[in-house]
Amino acid sequence: MIATRLLAVLTSDPEGPVVRHRWRAYEQHLAGAGIALEIVPWSKGLAARRASLQRASQADGVVLSSRLVNRHDLSRLRRRARRLAFDFDDALPFRDSRRGATPSRTRRRRFRAIVGAADRVFAGNAYLAALAREDGADPVVLPTTVDVPAGPPAGEPGGDLAIIGWIGSQATLPYLEARALVLSALVAAGRRFRLRVIADREPVFPPGIPVETVPWQLDTWARDLGATNFGLAPLPDDAWTRGKCGLKVLQMLALGRPVVASAVGVQVDQVVHGETGFVAADRESFLEGIVELMGDPERRRAMGAAGREDVRAHWSVEAWGPRVVEAVEGLLA
Repeated sequence: MIATRLLAVLTSDPEGPVVRHRWRAYEQHLAGAGIALEIVPWSKGLAARRASLQRASQADGVVLSSRLVNRHDLSRLRRRARRLAFDFDDALPFRDSRRGATPSRTRRRRFRAIVGAADRVFAGNAYLAALAREDGADPVVLPTTVDVPAGPPAGEPGGDLAIIGWIGSQATLPYLEARALVLSALVAAGRRFRLRVIADREPVFPPGIPVETVPWQLDTWARDLGATNFGLAPLPDDAWTRGKCGLKVLQMLALGRPVVASAVGVQVDQVVHGETGFVAADRESFLEGIVELMGDPERRRAMGAAGREDVRAHWSVEAWGPRVVEAVEGLLA
């Protein structure tokens, strides 16, 4: 019998997508190797934080998940953790796009301290790994992944009205709203479509763009996203977005829906241009990709099926399960 070891993941968002896709998804893979996973909330209250640190001290290994803790908390965590890993899936030394994607001295200082204190560093992509490498780490790249159901994708919605999908949150909606001119050009050209936005707030667009907002829910988002013909993944190109891990792209491809994605960061690797979707370097090519998918249903369906299988092979929980276990075994060794 394999002895059970405990891996504690410290996070300020226990139900959020980072923990859900980067740790909870591998619970069964880890269990098969005798590693029990526990998600430990990292709360603001002092009493709750002391409890979290106490729980961390009882684990065989601790993963600090995408959190830039202050020097005092890092010191306390380092003293209590037998083995400490830092896992991140955003360009944490920078402010986000809404604040200009500019370097932050405070964020960089905290990032450097955590990277230096950790026994292992797990980064969501090569760009993020390079940031950690600048501060002396030897990171392991563990991409964000998704589950891919067995079998072929579900059929597209019928009719001649194209349903274009987007999924995200109020934090990333500005990236979609910035494509208003592209969507307005489709309207002006007489293209029949409806934009389905699955999010926690409605997008703000100029009048005339046909949009429906569907509230994001854990148990319904896949059904709602699957009831589309193809998806969009627009991003500006800045120091923050280059660190994005492409969850939107993977979610759509895994459902068998091709994607028009901005040529930014890991999205260039996730979308096979012309085979599983289109990678767009500018506004014009973004529009061209949309028009191509709207006008060729047969090719669109073939691209969706190919995208699903590509994700299954290269970006799925099943494909990465053994490597995540190997990375955790390395931490606990």
